[in-house]
Amino acid sequence: MAPIVVSAALLAQQASVAGLWRVEFVTPLGQVGVNMTINQAGGKLTGHVTDEYGEYEINGRIAENQVTVVWSVPEDGKMLEITMRGKLEGNVITGTAKLGDVGEGPLSARRTGDAGDR
Repeated sequence: MAPIVVSAALLAQQASVAGLWRVEFVTPLGQVGVNMTINQAGGKLTGHVTDEYGEYEINGRIAENQVTVVWSVPEDGKMLEITMRGKLEGNVITGTAKLGDVGEGPLSARRTGDAGDR
């Protein structure tokens, strides 16, 4: 009976999305690439996104390999919320990026290192 309990405990562990990521997604103006640092505490995600314009705080969650991360960037004098949703498979996340009411496009992210490497 003990091996079954251990196996069930291993299956219940949360997948790790923590680390440094290169995220690329399509917007109405073309392809965008950002660097993202994700810290993870259970299913809660925090960290930041960095692009050529600055650094922006992220918040999100992971549940059953489904990742959701949200951040906001200044756009035409107001804040534009970007929502990344995707499936984590090893060191890759594939999904979509929704840019407020502007539109939605494909997204891919690849882990480039550990969050401690920042």
